Amino acid sequence: MTNFTDSPFERLMKQKPRQQQEKLSSVLPKTHPCHNSSYLQGNCCTGVCYRELILPKKKRKVDK
Repeated sequence: MTNFTDSPFERLMKQKPRQQQEKLSSVLPKTHPCHNSSYLQGNCCTGVCYRELILPKKKRKVDK
């Protein structure tokens, strides 16, 4: 199969990946702020605390 361009990136994109990515565990440590979050429900942490974005400020202060 011929390439559309002479770019080396086009040849690289046709190659199969050499290594597979390791699967990240979805279990968060107990010290993590998202541990036992009702928003996650078994999903991976996204790095943004949606709970703090969704709840009003008054309710957040009571929870903490």
